[in-house]
Amino acid sequence: MDKSQLLAIAPRGTIRRFASAGAINTLLFWIFWELLRLSPALELISETGIWAGAWVMSCTIAHFTHRYFTFDGRKDVKTTMLGAFAVYAIGGVLSTIFFDLLVTNIALPIRVLFIINMLVWGLFTWATMRWFVFGYAD
Repeated sequence: MDKSQLLAIAPRGTIRRFASAGAINTLLFWIFWELLRLSPALELISETGIWAGAWVMSCTIAHFTHRYFTFDGRKDVKTTMLGAFAVYAIGGVLSTIFFDLLVTNIALPIRVLFIINMLVWGLFTWATMRWFVFGYAD
């Protein structure tokens, strides 16, 4: 598949393109989360703390994934990095609170709760990254 075919299927800035990049970022987040869950950190911190730690580890990677794949490099990297980390900080806190609410109030397998939470906060992240960080309006 050449670049023009990819752009026709998932143009830059669209939810389809974000979902593709987001799948990579989510996979990395999930790997970090699972590794932390297998480590002694789970006993020392908590399920919610592990979630927050994995979120922090995946933020830098996610910024560059979205900068180079989902959106583009029109804006200065310092500007997008600061904006992205603001989005990730807000999303990370709210995602962690939401995840904690899911874990403590809904009796579903932990990985189902993971999927629910990632879908909700993935949409939030896409919208804020698109309009506020990278400035896509089309």
